[in-house]
Amino acid sequence: MKDYFFKTLIQMIFSRKMKKFFGIFVLSCFLLSCGDNEEDPLPTETLSDYITQNENFPLVRDSLIACAAGGQENFLVNEELPISIFFYPEGNASTFTYFETDSINVNPDDLSQYKIRDLSDEPLLNGFLRHFLRAPIDRNIWCRVSFIKDDQLHISNAIRLKYNNQPSEFNLDLLTINQDENLSPIFNWQEGQFGENAIYFHVVSDATNNLLSGTYTFERMFQFYNLDNVVLNIRDITPPPALVPDEDYTFLLMGVSSDNWVNLIIETPFDTR
Repeated sequence: MKDYFFKTLIQMIFSRKMKKFFGIFVLSCFLLSCGDNEEDPLPTETLSDYITQNENFPLVRDSLIACAAGGQENFLVNEELPISIFFYPEGNASTFTYFETDSINVNPDDLSQYKIRDLSDEPLLNGFLRHFLRAPIDRNIWCRVSFIKDDQLHISNAIRLKYNNQPSEFNLDLLTINQDENLSPIFNWQEGQFGENAIYFHVVSDATNNLLSGTYTFERMFQFYNLDNVVLNIRDITPPPALVPDEDYTFLLMGVSSDNWVNLIIETPFDTR
């Protein structure tokens, strides 16, 4: 019965009457399709396209704090997705989006070279930071992150992914902690195997993974909570953060090069007992 139905349908389509109907039907579909295409927005394939589509949101360039790491041991180890693109979402930021180039041999300031990639992102430090997760890659490329905040579209500086030839180094031996003042420990660190770090990002978090302080220095030293040598403070609150006696904490350090690749990672617990 089924074979008879399909055979009859084919005969109807190719009958003289159906040929005329079928031609009109195809032409109508084509005209409707053309009309739809004229009204469709631009495809969001590149960062340039994305900016055009979001032209109602004023563009703010290079204000979004972001960097990337990958290949390190003992910190965010993920064999399938070993590359992390970190960013600071700044309060009510939303619509987190990731873009990357096909190769390193492009102008990193040319936003048309960056294509949207659908990567998952996850919170860190109970959401104070976030990171996109990326699979291994066999070449260097550029990437950027964007989000929308306060009706403005923010995009990060260009980040150079060096996973294939310069994986991030994890090295606890480079850190010393002076706790002569128990509630104001001094963290000192040496340079890692890649002497390219332009700035250092350090985080102190509590036992429940809440960020207490997030600071940047050019020097390889930070004392909690002395801001004399701090060049950027991402948690500027009043009263300032304070450690309390008999508690457990974690210190995290990232050494970041001028192209926003993380060369050095140190993470270690400490306490105030």
